[in-house]
Amino acid sequence: MKLARLTNWSNDNTLDCLLFFALRIRELVFDYTIDTFKYPALNSTASCDEALKLIDEIESKNITAKSLTPVIEELKWKIGKDDIVKNLVGDDLQSYLDFGNLEDLKSIKVKLELLHNKIEPYKYCRETEKILLRLIEENKQKNKINSLCYNYISSLINLGISQSFIYRVTNVIFFSDNAVDSIQKVSDFFKYFNREEESYLVILKCSELFKEITDSSLAFNCIILEKLDEEILKLDVKNFLKSIRRNEVYYLAQEVKTLDPLSAKIEAERRINKLAKLFVFFHHKKFPDWQSKALVINNKSKNTFLFDDKISAMSKGADLKPKKAAIQLNKLIREFSLTRESFTKYNRAIDLHGISIENKYIENQLLQNWIAFETLLVGYSNKSKIDQVIEHLVPFLKYRYIERIIKEFSKDLIRFDRKFFRTEITKIDVGENLIEKVTALICLEEYKVNRLNYYNHLEKSPLLKWRLSKFHEYFSTAKSIGEFLQTHERKIIWQIKRMYRTRNLIVHAGIIPEYTETLVENSHAYFDILIKQMNDLSLNGHLIFTIQQAIEEIRIKVHRHEMTLKDDLNQPIDKSNFIKLMLNK
Repeated sequence: MKLARLTNWSNDNTLDCLLFFALRIRELVFDYTIDTFKYPALNSTASCDEALKLIDEIESKNITAKSLTPVIEELKWKIGKDDIVKNLVGDDLQSYLDFGNLEDLKSIKVKLELLHNKIEPYKYCRETEKILLRLIEENKQKNKINSLCYNYISSLINLGISQSFIYRVTNVIFFSDNAVDSIQKVSDFFKYFNREEESYLVILKCSELFKEITDSSLAFNCIILEKLDEEILKLDVKNFLKSIRRNEVYYLAQEVKTLDPLSAKIEAERRINKLAKLFVFFHHKKFPDWQSKALVINNKSKNTFLFDDKISAMSKGADLKPKKAAIQLNKLIREFSLTRESFTKYNRAIDLHGISIENKYIENQLLQNWIAFETLLVGYSNKSKIDQVIEHLVPFLKYRYIERIIKEFSKDLIRFDRKFFRTEITKIDVGENLIEKVTALICLEEYKVNRLNYYNHLEKSPLLKWRLSKFHEYFSTAKSIGEFLQTHERKIIWQIKRMYRTRNLIVHAGIIPEYTETLVENSHAYFDILIKQMNDLSLNGHLIFTIQQAIEEIRIKVHRHEMTLKDDLNQPIDKSNFIKLMLNK
Protein backbone atom coordinates (compact mmCIF):
# COMPACT_ATOMS: atom_id res chain seq x y z
CA MET A 1 0.00 0.00 0.00
CA LYS A 2 1.19 3.51 -0.81
CA LEU A 3 2.62 5.24 2.25
CA ALA A 4 0.28 7.60 4.06
CA ARG A 5 1.19 11.28 4.14
CA LEU A 6 2.16 12.30 7.68
CA THR A 7 3.17 15.91 7.05
CA ASN A 8 -0.07 17.09 8.65
CA TRP A 9 0.54 15.13 11.88
CA SER A 10 1.78 16.82 15.03
CA ASN A 11 5.05 15.38 16.36
CA ASP A 12 3.43 14.31 19.62
CA ASN A 13 4.05 10.93 21.26
CA THR A 14 0.62 11.05 22.92
CA LEU A 15 -0.90 10.56 19.45
CA ASP A 16 0.90 7.26 18.87
CA CYS A 17 -2.24 5.11 19.22
CA LEU A 18 -4.25 7.59 17.17
CA LEU A 19 -1.77 7.18 14.31
CA PHE A 20 -1.86 3.40 14.76
CA PHE A 21 -5.66 3.52 14.56
CA ALA A 22 -5.64 5.70 11.43
CA LEU A 23 -3.05 3.55 9.63
CA ARG A 24 -4.82 0.30 10.53
CA ILE A 25 -8.23 1.58 9.39
CA ARG A 26 -6.70 2.75 6.10
CA GLU A 27 -5.06 -0.62 5.57
CA LEU A 28 -8.26 -2.53 6.38
CA VAL A 29 -10.28 -0.77 3.65
CA PHE A 30 -7.59 -0.27 0.99
CA ASP A 31 -8.65 -2.16 -2.14
CA TYR A 32 -5.31 -3.90 -2.68
CA THR A 33 -4.50 -4.95 0.89
CA ILE A 34 -3.88 -8.72 1.05
CA ASP A 35 -6.75 -10.66 2.61
CA THR A 36 -4.75 -11.47 5.77
CA PHE A 37 -4.61 -7.78 6.71
CA LYS A 38 -8.13 -6.87 5.53
CA TYR A 39 -11.44 -6.69 7.39
CA PRO A 40 -13.38 -9.99 7.79
CA ALA A 41 -16.48 -10.76 5.74
CA LEU A 42 -18.50 -11.05 8.95
CA ASN A 43 -18.06 -10.01 12.56
CA SER A 44 -20.00 -11.48 15.50
CA THR A 45 -23.21 -9.54 14.77
CA ALA A 46 -23.20 -10.41 11.06
CA SER A 47 -22.39 -14.06 11.86
CA CYS A 48 -25.42 -14.17 14.17
CA ASP A 49 -27.54 -12.66 11.38
CA GLU A 50 -26.10 -15.18 8.90
CA ALA A 51 -27.12 -18.07 11.17
CA LEU A 52 -30.68 -16.72 11.48
CA LYS A 53 -31.07 -16.32 7.71
CA LEU A 54 -29.57 -19.75 7.13
CA ILE A 55 -32.17 -21.32 9.44
CA ASP A 56 -34.90 -19.66 7.35
CA GLU A 57 -33.40 -21.17 4.19
CA ILE A 58 -33.11 -24.60 5.83
CA GLU A 59 -36.77 -24.41 6.83
CA SER A 60 -37.62 -23.40 3.23
CA LYS A 61 -35.69 -26.46 1.94
CA ASN A 62 -33.31 -24.26 -0.06
CA ILE A 63 -30.22 -25.52 1.77
CA THR A 64 -29.34 -28.59 3.85
CA ALA A 65 -29.45 -28.62 7.66
CA LYS A 66 -25.81 -29.70 7.98
CA SER A 67 -24.80 -26.29 6.61
CA LEU A 68 -25.64 -24.79 10.00
CA THR A 69 -22.87 -26.63 11.89
CA PRO A 70 -19.85 -24.63 10.60
CA VAL A 71 -21.81 -21.37 10.96
CA ILE A 72 -22.50 -22.07 14.66
CA GLU A 73 -18.86 -23.15 15.18
CA GLU A 74 -17.58 -19.92 13.65
CA LEU A 75 -20.08 -17.79 15.56
CA LYS A 76 -18.98 -19.28 18.89
CA TRP A 77 -15.31 -18.84 18.00
CA LYS A 78 -15.78 -15.19 17.04
CA ILE A 79 -17.85 -14.34 20.09
CA GLY A 80 -15.27 -16.03 22.31
CA LYS A 81 -12.72 -13.47 21.10
CA ASP A 82 -15.08 -10.47 21.00
CA ASP A 83 -14.96 -8.17 24.06
CA ILE A 84 -17.70 -5.92 22.64
CA VAL A 85 -20.20 -8.80 22.62
CA LYS A 86 -19.17 -9.69 26.17
CA ASN A 87 -19.75 -6.07 27.24
CA LEU A 88 -23.17 -5.87 25.60
CA VAL A 89 -24.52 -9.25 26.72
CA GLY A 90 -22.91 -9.64 30.14
CA ASP A 91 -22.85 -12.72 32.34
CA ASP A 92 -25.66 -14.51 30.47
CA LEU A 93 -23.64 -14.80 27.24
CA GLN A 94 -22.86 -18.51 27.56
CA SER A 95 -26.56 -19.31 28.02
CA TYR A 96 -27.37 -17.76 24.64
CA LEU A 97 -24.65 -19.89 23.03
CA ASP A 98 -25.75 -23.18 24.58
CA PHE A 99 -27.68 -24.43 21.55
CA GLY A 100 -27.82 -28.11 22.48
CA ASN A 101 -29.10 -30.27 19.64
CA LEU A 102 -28.45 -28.46 16.33
CA GLU A 103 -31.48 -30.21 14.82
CA ASP A 104 -33.78 -28.21 17.11
CA LEU A 105 -33.94 -25.22 14.78
CA LYS A 106 -36.76 -23.43 16.62
CA SER A 107 -34.88 -23.37 19.92
CA ILE A 108 -31.65 -22.23 18.24
CA LYS A 109 -33.50 -19.52 16.36
CA VAL A 110 -35.03 -18.05 19.54
CA LYS A 111 -31.66 -17.88 21.27
CA LEU A 112 -30.02 -16.32 18.21
CA GLU A 113 -32.80 -13.74 17.98
CA LEU A 114 -32.32 -12.78 21.64
CA LEU A 115 -28.56 -12.58 21.14
CA HIS A 116 -28.94 -10.50 17.98
CA ASN A 117 -31.23 -8.05 19.81
CA LYS A 118 -28.46 -7.39 22.31
CA ILE A 119 -25.61 -7.05 19.78
CA GLU A 120 -27.44 -5.52 16.80
CA PRO A 121 -25.16 -3.50 14.50
CA TYR A 122 -25.86 0.02 15.78
CA LYS A 123 -25.37 -0.98 19.42
CA TYR A 124 -22.21 -2.87 18.45
CA CYS A 125 -20.75 0.10 16.55
CA ARG A 126 -21.50 2.63 19.28
CA GLU A 127 -19.98 0.42 21.97
CA THR A 128 -16.91 -0.17 19.81
CA GLU A 129 -16.47 3.56 19.22
CA LYS A 130 -16.71 4.25 22.94
CA ILE A 131 -14.02 1.69 23.81
CA LEU A 132 -11.78 2.77 20.92
CA LEU A 133 -11.95 6.41 22.00
CA ARG A 134 -10.98 5.50 25.56
CA LEU A 135 -8.04 3.32 24.46
CA ILE A 136 -6.74 5.96 22.04
CA GLU A 137 -6.97 8.61 24.74
CA GLU A 138 -5.05 6.35 27.12
CA ASN A 139 -2.52 5.81 24.30
CA LYS A 140 -1.99 2.10 24.96
CA GLN A 141 -3.17 -1.46 24.16
CA LYS A 142 -2.56 -1.59 20.41
CA ASN A 143 -3.53 -5.29 20.35
CA LYS A 144 -7.01 -4.42 21.55
CA ILE A 145 -7.24 -1.40 19.23
CA ASN A 146 -6.35 -3.65 16.30
CA SER A 147 -9.01 -6.20 17.25
CA LEU A 148 -11.63 -3.48 17.65
CA CYS A 149 -10.73 -1.85 14.31
CA TYR A 150 -10.92 -5.24 12.59
CA ASN A 151 -14.49 -5.86 13.73
CA TYR A 152 -15.59 -2.21 13.57
CA ILE A 153 -14.93 -1.94 9.83
CA SER A 154 -16.77 -5.20 9.23
CA SER A 155 -19.69 -3.77 11.24
CA LEU A 156 -19.82 -0.56 9.20
CA ILE A 157 -19.74 -2.42 5.90
CA ASN A 158 -22.42 -4.88 7.01
CA LEU A 159 -24.54 -1.88 8.03
CA GLY A 160 -24.41 -0.73 4.41
CA ILE A 161 -21.57 1.81 4.41
CA SER A 162 -19.28 1.28 1.44
CA GLN A 163 -15.63 0.31 1.85
CA SER A 164 -14.56 3.04 -0.57
CA PHE A 165 -16.44 5.69 1.40
CA ILE A 166 -14.67 4.66 4.63
CA TYR A 167 -11.34 4.87 2.78
CA ARG A 168 -12.17 8.38 1.53
CA VAL A 169 -13.20 9.56 4.99
CA THR A 170 -10.03 8.09 6.52
CA ASN A 171 -7.87 10.03 4.08
CA VAL A 172 -9.83 13.26 4.55
CA ILE A 173 -9.68 13.15 8.36
CA PHE A 174 -6.17 11.78 8.88
CA PHE A 175 -4.08 12.05 5.71
CA SER A 176 -4.95 15.33 3.99
CA ASP A 177 -3.95 18.96 4.56
CA ASN A 178 -6.01 19.08 7.78
CA ALA A 179 -3.80 19.20 10.86
CA VAL A 180 -3.97 16.18 13.19
CA ASP A 181 -2.97 17.44 16.62
CA SER A 182 -5.53 16.03 19.05
CA ILE A 183 -7.63 12.98 19.90
CA GLN A 184 -10.68 14.95 18.72
CA LYS A 185 -9.97 13.59 15.23
CA VAL A 186 -11.30 10.19 16.33
CA SER A 187 -14.67 11.70 17.19
CA ASP A 188 -14.66 13.59 13.88
CA PHE A 189 -14.07 10.28 12.14
CA PHE A 190 -16.88 8.47 13.99
CA LYS A 191 -19.38 11.25 13.18
CA TYR A 192 -19.29 10.27 9.50
CA PHE A 193 -20.73 6.86 10.40
CA ASN A 194 -23.05 7.81 13.25
CA ARG A 195 -25.96 8.91 11.10
CA GLU A 196 -29.37 7.92 9.83
CA GLU A 197 -30.09 6.91 6.25
CA GLU A 198 -30.40 9.83 3.85
CA SER A 199 -32.21 10.12 0.54
CA TYR A 200 -30.23 10.61 -2.68
CA LEU A 201 -30.87 11.14 -6.37
CA VAL A 202 -28.35 9.27 -8.53
CA ILE A 203 -27.85 10.16 -12.20
CA LEU A 204 -26.05 7.94 -14.71
CA LYS A 205 -25.57 8.22 -18.45
CA CYS A 206 -26.78 5.08 -20.17
CA SER A 207 -27.52 3.49 -23.52
CA GLU A 208 -30.59 4.77 -25.35
CA LEU A 209 -31.81 1.15 -25.36
CA PHE A 210 -33.13 1.90 -21.87
CA LYS A 211 -35.78 4.12 -23.49
CA GLU A 212 -37.46 0.90 -24.63
CA ILE A 213 -38.13 -0.06 -21.01
CA THR A 214 -39.03 3.35 -19.57
CA ASP A 215 -42.31 2.05 -18.16
CA SER A 216 -40.56 -0.89 -16.49
CA SER A 217 -38.04 1.42 -14.84
CA LEU A 218 -40.80 3.00 -12.75
CA ALA A 219 -41.12 -0.28 -10.83
CA PHE A 220 -37.56 0.30 -9.56
CA ASN A 221 -38.25 3.96 -8.69
CA CYS A 222 -36.16 5.06 -11.66
CA ILE A 223 -36.87 7.21 -14.70
CA ILE A 224 -35.24 7.52 -18.12
CA LEU A 225 -34.93 11.05 -19.56
CA GLU A 226 -33.45 12.55 -22.70
CA LYS A 227 -33.24 16.01 -21.08
CA LEU A 228 -32.84 17.14 -17.49
CA ASP A 229 -34.60 19.92 -15.60
CA GLU A 230 -32.75 23.18 -15.11
CA GLU A 231 -32.93 22.73 -11.32
CA ILE A 232 -30.84 19.57 -11.59
CA LEU A 233 -28.40 21.08 -14.09
CA LYS A 234 -27.74 23.97 -11.68
CA LEU A 235 -26.45 21.46 -9.11
CA ASP A 236 -24.00 19.97 -11.61
CA VAL A 237 -21.01 22.05 -10.45
CA LYS A 238 -18.51 19.63 -12.06
CA ASN A 239 -20.25 19.76 -15.47
CA PHE A 240 -20.78 16.02 -15.62
CA LEU A 241 -24.29 16.32 -17.07
CA LYS A 242 -23.63 19.06 -19.59
CA SER A 243 -22.52 16.81 -22.43
CA ILE A 244 -24.02 13.51 -23.49
CA ARG A 245 -23.41 11.25 -26.49
CA ARG A 246 -25.96 10.97 -29.28
CA ASN A 247 -26.90 7.38 -28.37
CA GLU A 248 -27.20 8.04 -24.62
CA VAL A 249 -29.95 9.06 -22.22
CA TYR A 250 -30.06 9.89 -18.51
CA TYR A 251 -30.95 7.30 -15.90
CA LEU A 252 -32.25 8.76 -12.63
CA ALA A 253 -32.56 6.55 -9.53
CA GLN A 254 -34.88 8.40 -7.17
CA GLU A 255 -35.18 8.24 -3.38
CA VAL A 256 -32.14 6.02 -2.93
CA LYS A 257 -31.88 5.68 0.85
CA THR A 258 -28.41 4.77 2.14
CA LEU A 259 -25.94 5.73 4.85
CA ASP A 260 -23.46 7.40 2.49
CA PRO A 261 -23.48 8.85 -1.04
CA LEU A 262 -21.14 6.23 -2.51
CA SER A 263 -23.45 3.46 -1.30
CA ALA A 264 -26.25 5.35 -3.09
CA LYS A 265 -24.33 5.02 -6.35
CA ILE A 266 -23.84 1.30 -5.72
CA GLU A 267 -27.56 0.85 -5.02
CA ALA A 268 -28.47 2.80 -8.17
CA GLU A 269 -26.22 0.47 -10.17
CA ARG A 270 -27.96 -2.54 -8.64
CA ARG A 271 -31.27 -1.15 -9.91
CA ILE A 272 -29.95 -0.51 -13.42
CA ASN A 273 -28.39 -3.98 -13.41
CA LYS A 274 -31.82 -5.47 -12.75
CA LEU A 275 -33.33 -3.41 -15.56
CA ALA A 276 -30.60 -4.45 -17.96
CA LYS A 277 -31.08 -8.14 -17.11
CA LEU A 278 -34.82 -7.84 -17.73
CA PHE A 279 -34.18 -6.19 -21.09
CA VAL A 280 -31.72 -8.92 -22.12
CA PHE A 281 -34.24 -11.62 -21.19
CA PHE A 282 -36.63 -10.29 -23.83
CA HIS A 283 -34.05 -8.98 -26.29
CA HIS A 284 -30.89 -11.11 -26.65
CA LYS A 285 -29.02 -9.26 -29.39
CA LYS A 286 -28.00 -6.07 -27.60
CA PHE A 287 -26.99 -5.42 -24.01
CA PRO A 288 -27.87 -1.97 -22.60
CA ASP A 289 -24.85 -0.47 -20.83
CA TRP A 290 -23.99 2.69 -18.88
CA GLN A 291 -21.05 4.89 -18.00
CA SER A 292 -19.13 4.27 -14.81
CA LYS A 293 -19.38 7.85 -13.54
CA ALA A 294 -22.39 8.99 -11.55
CA LEU A 295 -23.61 12.24 -10.02
CA VAL A 296 -25.13 11.74 -6.56
CA ILE A 297 -27.31 14.51 -5.10
CA ASN A 298 -28.46 14.62 -1.48
CA ASN A 299 -32.19 15.30 -1.77
CA LYS A 300 -32.27 17.34 1.45
CA SER A 301 -29.01 19.31 1.55
CA LYS A 302 -28.54 19.39 -2.26
CA ASN A 303 -24.84 18.54 -1.76
CA THR A 304 -23.43 16.80 -4.83
CA PHE A 305 -20.83 14.05 -5.24
CA LEU A 306 -19.24 12.85 -8.48
CA PHE A 307 -18.02 9.27 -8.35
CA ASP A 308 -16.12 7.28 -10.94
CA ASP A 309 -16.20 3.55 -11.41
CA LYS A 310 -16.09 1.31 -8.35
CA ILE A 311 -13.24 -1.19 -8.49
CA SER A 312 -14.58 -4.67 -9.18
CA ALA A 313 -13.98 -7.31 -6.53
CA MET A 314 -12.21 -9.36 -9.22
CA SER A 315 -9.82 -6.45 -9.93
CA LYS A 316 -8.50 -6.24 -6.39
CA GLY A 317 -5.26 -7.87 -5.38
CA ALA A 318 -1.64 -7.66 -6.45
CA ASP A 319 -0.76 -7.89 -10.14
CA LEU A 320 2.58 -8.30 -11.85
CA LYS A 321 3.80 -5.29 -13.77
CA PRO A 322 3.17 -5.71 -17.54
CA LYS A 323 6.80 -6.43 -18.46
CA LYS A 324 7.23 -9.04 -15.73
CA ALA A 325 3.82 -10.55 -16.52
CA ALA A 326 4.85 -10.94 -20.16
CA ILE A 327 8.03 -12.76 -19.15
CA GLN A 328 6.08 -15.14 -16.94
CA LEU A 329 3.50 -15.79 -19.65
CA ASN A 330 6.17 -16.53 -22.26
CA LYS A 331 7.85 -18.96 -19.89
CA LEU A 332 4.52 -20.64 -19.13
CA ILE A 333 3.70 -21.14 -22.82
CA ARG A 334 7.22 -22.39 -23.56
CA GLU A 335 7.73 -24.79 -20.68
CA PHE A 336 4.33 -25.80 -19.24
CA SER A 337 4.34 -29.58 -18.84
CA LEU A 338 0.82 -30.77 -17.95
CA THR A 339 -0.62 -33.76 -19.81
CA ARG A 340 -3.45 -33.12 -22.27
CA GLU A 341 -6.27 -34.07 -19.87
CA SER A 342 -4.91 -31.93 -17.04
CA PHE A 343 -4.08 -29.04 -19.36
CA THR A 344 -7.67 -29.10 -20.67
CA LYS A 345 -8.95 -28.71 -17.10
CA TYR A 346 -6.34 -26.06 -16.34
CA ASN A 347 -7.20 -24.14 -19.50
CA ARG A 348 -10.93 -24.30 -18.72
CA ALA A 349 -10.33 -22.93 -15.20
CA ILE A 350 -8.29 -20.05 -16.64
CA ASP A 351 -11.15 -19.31 -19.08
CA LEU A 352 -13.62 -19.23 -16.16
CA HIS A 353 -11.31 -16.84 -14.30
CA GLY A 354 -11.28 -14.55 -17.34
CA ILE A 355 -15.08 -14.66 -17.64
CA SER A 356 -15.35 -13.77 -13.96
CA ILE A 357 -13.08 -10.73 -14.38
CA GLU A 358 -15.12 -9.47 -17.35
CA ASN A 359 -18.52 -9.99 -15.70
CA LYS A 360 -20.16 -7.01 -13.94
CA TYR A 361 -22.28 -9.01 -11.53
CA ILE A 362 -20.76 -10.23 -8.26
CA GLU A 363 -23.08 -13.26 -8.12
CA ASN A 364 -21.84 -14.41 -11.53
CA GLN A 365 -18.23 -13.76 -10.50
CA LEU A 366 -18.62 -16.02 -7.47
CA LEU A 367 -20.32 -18.75 -9.51
CA GLN A 368 -17.56 -18.72 -12.14
CA ASN A 369 -14.85 -18.83 -9.46
CA TRP A 370 -16.53 -21.77 -7.76
CA ILE A 371 -16.87 -23.69 -11.04
CA ALA A 372 -13.14 -23.06 -11.61
CA PHE A 373 -12.36 -24.68 -8.24
CA GLU A 374 -14.53 -27.69 -9.06
CA THR A 375 -12.94 -27.98 -12.51
CA LEU A 376 -9.45 -28.26 -11.01
CA LEU A 377 -10.07 -29.99 -7.68
CA VAL A 378 -13.03 -32.38 -8.08
CA GLY A 379 -12.98 -35.87 -9.58
CA TYR A 380 -10.19 -37.55 -7.63
CA SER A 381 -12.27 -39.36 -4.97
CA ASN A 382 -15.84 -40.41 -4.12
CA LYS A 383 -16.30 -37.61 -1.56
CA SER A 384 -18.81 -34.79 -2.11
CA LYS A 385 -17.73 -31.88 -4.28
CA ILE A 386 -17.45 -29.46 -1.35
CA ASP A 387 -15.39 -31.98 0.65
CA GLN A 388 -13.03 -32.49 -2.30
CA VAL A 389 -12.61 -28.73 -2.82
CA ILE A 390 -11.79 -28.22 0.87
CA GLU A 391 -9.49 -31.26 1.08
CA HIS A 392 -7.50 -30.24 -1.99
CA LEU A 393 -7.58 -26.43 -1.82
CA VAL A 394 -6.69 -25.90 1.85
CA PRO A 395 -3.14 -27.34 1.56
CA PHE A 396 -2.39 -24.93 -1.31
CA LEU A 397 -3.55 -22.03 0.91
CA LYS A 398 -1.47 -23.25 3.88
CA TYR A 399 1.68 -24.03 1.89
CA ARG A 400 4.16 -21.18 2.39
CA TYR A 401 1.42 -18.96 3.82
CA ILE A 402 3.92 -17.49 6.28
CA GLU A 403 6.30 -16.75 3.40
CA ARG A 404 3.54 -14.82 1.59
CA ILE A 405 2.77 -12.56 4.53
CA ILE A 406 6.45 -11.97 5.31
CA LYS A 407 6.95 -11.01 1.67
CA GLU A 408 4.14 -8.44 1.98
CA PHE A 409 5.57 -7.18 5.27
CA SER A 410 8.99 -6.81 3.63
CA LYS A 411 7.46 -4.65 0.91
CA ASP A 412 5.96 -2.40 3.58
CA LEU A 413 9.33 -2.04 5.32
CA ILE A 414 10.95 -1.11 2.01
CA ARG A 415 8.24 1.46 1.25
CA PHE A 416 8.74 3.02 4.68
CA ASP A 417 12.50 3.49 4.30
CA ARG A 418 14.32 1.70 1.48
CA LYS A 419 17.80 2.94 2.44
CA PHE A 420 17.49 1.89 6.09
CA PHE A 421 16.07 -1.47 5.05
CA ARG A 422 19.03 -2.20 2.78
CA THR A 423 21.50 -1.18 5.46
CA GLU A 424 19.89 -3.33 8.16
CA ILE A 425 19.19 -6.39 6.04
CA THR A 426 22.87 -6.68 5.06
CA LYS A 427 23.64 -7.16 8.78
CA ILE A 428 21.65 -10.43 8.73
CA ASP A 429 24.28 -13.06 7.90
CA VAL A 430 21.92 -15.98 7.24
CA GLY A 431 19.43 -16.59 4.45
CA GLU A 432 19.96 -16.79 0.71
CA ASN A 433 17.39 -14.14 -0.22
CA LEU A 434 15.55 -11.13 1.14
CA ILE A 435 12.56 -13.10 2.50
CA GLU A 436 14.78 -15.50 4.43
CA LYS A 437 16.75 -12.60 5.91
CA VAL A 438 13.60 -10.76 7.01
CA THR A 439 12.34 -14.04 8.49
CA ALA A 440 15.56 -14.32 10.50
CA LEU A 441 15.19 -10.71 11.67
CA ILE A 442 11.67 -11.46 12.86
CA CYS A 443 12.12 -14.73 14.72
CA LEU A 444 15.74 -15.37 15.76
CA GLU A 445 17.07 -14.34 19.16
CA GLU A 446 20.53 -13.91 17.58
CA TYR A 447 19.16 -10.77 15.91
CA LYS A 448 17.42 -9.25 18.91
CA VAL A 449 19.67 -6.17 18.79
CA ASN A 450 18.89 -5.70 15.08
CA ARG A 451 15.18 -6.11 15.80
CA LEU A 452 15.29 -3.53 18.60
CA ASN A 453 17.11 -1.16 16.28
CA TYR A 454 14.30 -1.57 13.74
CA TYR A 455 11.66 -1.00 16.44
CA ASN A 456 13.27 2.33 17.25
CA HIS A 457 13.38 3.31 13.59
CA LEU A 458 9.67 2.54 13.16
CA GLU A 459 8.46 5.13 15.70
CA LYS A 460 6.81 7.06 12.84
CA SER A 461 4.98 3.95 11.73
CA PRO A 462 3.41 2.39 14.82
CA LEU A 463 1.51 -0.10 12.63
CA LEU A 464 4.71 -1.60 11.19
CA LYS A 465 6.38 -1.53 14.60
CA TRP A 466 3.43 -3.37 16.14
CA ARG A 467 3.36 -5.91 13.30
CA LEU A 468 7.07 -6.65 13.69
CA SER A 469 6.46 -7.28 17.39
CA LYS A 470 3.40 -9.48 16.71
CA PHE A 471 5.21 -11.54 14.09
CA HIS A 472 8.03 -12.16 16.55
CA GLU A 473 5.41 -13.34 19.05
CA TYR A 474 3.64 -15.58 16.52
CA PHE A 475 6.84 -17.10 15.15
CA SER A 476 9.04 -17.46 18.22
CA THR A 477 8.47 -21.21 18.76
CA ALA A 478 7.43 -24.23 16.72
CA LYS A 479 4.29 -24.42 18.86
CA SER A 480 3.24 -20.83 18.15
CA ILE A 481 3.92 -21.31 14.41
CA GLY A 482 1.70 -24.41 14.41
CA GLU A 483 -1.08 -22.58 16.26
CA PHE A 484 -0.86 -19.68 13.80
CA LEU A 485 -1.28 -22.05 10.84
CA GLN A 486 -4.12 -23.95 12.53
CA THR A 487 -6.04 -20.70 13.02
CA HIS A 488 -5.45 -19.83 9.37
CA GLU A 489 -6.72 -23.26 8.29
CA ARG A 490 -9.85 -22.97 10.43
CA LYS A 491 -10.70 -19.56 8.97
CA ILE A 492 -10.22 -20.56 5.33
CA ILE A 493 -12.30 -23.73 5.75
CA TRP A 494 -15.15 -21.65 7.16
CA GLN A 495 -14.77 -19.19 4.29
CA ILE A 496 -14.73 -21.90 1.61
CA LYS A 497 -17.88 -23.40 3.12
CA ARG A 498 -19.46 -19.93 3.11
CA MET A 499 -18.61 -19.58 -0.60
CA TYR A 500 -20.31 -22.90 -1.27
CA ARG A 501 -23.41 -22.01 0.77
CA THR A 502 -23.62 -18.67 -1.03
CA ARG A 503 -23.27 -20.43 -4.37
CA ASN A 504 -26.21 -22.65 -3.39
CA LEU A 505 -28.30 -19.69 -2.20
CA ILE A 506 -27.70 -17.89 -5.51
CA VAL A 507 -28.52 -20.96 -7.63
CA HIS A 508 -31.41 -22.43 -5.63
CA ALA A 509 -33.03 -19.42 -3.96
CA GLY A 510 -31.91 -16.42 -6.02
CA ILE A 511 -30.46 -14.84 -2.84
CA ILE A 512 -27.30 -12.73 -2.97
CA PRO A 513 -25.99 -12.13 0.60
CA GLU A 514 -24.54 -8.72 1.49
CA TYR A 515 -21.06 -10.16 1.98
CA THR A 516 -20.87 -11.75 -1.49
CA GLU A 517 -18.39 -9.15 -2.75
CA THR A 518 -15.92 -10.09 -0.01
CA LEU A 519 -16.34 -13.75 -0.96
CA VAL A 520 -15.52 -12.87 -4.57
CA GLU A 521 -12.31 -11.13 -3.42
CA ASN A 522 -11.33 -14.12 -1.28
CA SER A 523 -12.19 -16.72 -3.92
CA HIS A 524 -10.15 -14.77 -6.47
CA ALA A 525 -7.17 -14.63 -4.10
CA TYR A 526 -7.48 -18.37 -3.39
CA PHE A 527 -7.65 -19.18 -7.11
CA ASP A 528 -4.55 -17.09 -7.86
CA ILE A 529 -2.58 -18.90 -5.13
CA LEU A 530 -3.75 -22.28 -6.45
CA ILE A 531 -2.77 -21.52 -10.05
CA LYS A 532 0.57 -19.94 -9.11
CA GLN A 533 1.61 -22.99 -7.13
CA MET A 534 0.55 -25.35 -9.90
CA ASN A 535 2.56 -23.26 -12.34
CA ASP A 536 5.61 -23.33 -10.06
CA LEU A 537 5.46 -27.10 -9.69
CA SER A 538 5.09 -27.61 -13.44
CA LEU A 539 7.68 -25.06 -14.55
CA ASN A 540 10.42 -25.28 -11.92
CA GLY A 541 12.02 -28.63 -12.58
CA HIS A 542 8.86 -30.15 -14.09
CA LEU A 543 7.94 -31.79 -10.80
CA ILE A 544 4.37 -32.57 -11.83
CA PHE A 545 2.58 -33.54 -15.05
CA THR A 546 -1.03 -33.83 -13.86
CA ILE A 547 -3.29 -31.80 -11.59
CA GLN A 548 -3.69 -34.81 -9.29
CA GLN A 549 0.10 -34.98 -8.93
CA ALA A 550 0.13 -31.28 -7.96
CA ILE A 551 -2.56 -31.90 -5.33
CA GLU A 552 -0.62 -34.83 -3.86
CA GLU A 553 2.73 -33.01 -3.96
CA ILE A 554 1.39 -30.04 -2.00
CA ARG A 555 -0.41 -32.34 0.45
CA ILE A 556 2.86 -34.16 1.15
CA LYS A 557 4.79 -30.90 1.66
CA VAL A 558 2.16 -29.49 4.04
CA HIS A 559 1.92 -32.76 5.99
CA ARG A 560 5.70 -32.92 6.32
CA HIS A 561 5.76 -29.35 7.64
CA GLU A 562 3.04 -30.14 10.19
CA MET A 563 4.99 -33.18 11.40
CA THR A 564 8.21 -31.14 11.59
CA LEU A 565 6.50 -28.53 13.76
CA LYS A 566 5.17 -31.27 16.08
CA ASP A 567 8.54 -33.03 16.30
CA ASP A 568 10.36 -29.76 17.11
CA LEU A 569 7.63 -28.51 19.47
CA ASN A 570 10.02 -27.92 22.37
CA GLN A 571 13.07 -27.04 20.30
CA PRO A 572 14.19 -23.40 20.07
CA ILE A 573 14.15 -21.76 16.66
CA ASP A 574 17.70 -21.01 15.54
CA LYS A 575 19.82 -20.51 12.44
CA SER A 576 19.83 -24.22 11.70
CA ASN A 577 16.06 -24.74 11.53
CA PHE A 578 14.23 -21.41 11.06
CA ILE A 579 13.88 -21.77 7.27
CA LYS A 580 12.47 -25.29 7.64
CA LEU A 581 10.07 -24.33 10.44
CA MET A 582 8.96 -20.95 9.12
CA LEU A 583 9.11 -21.25 5.33
CA ASN A 584 8.61 -25.01 4.83
CA LYS A 585 11.73 -25.41 2.71
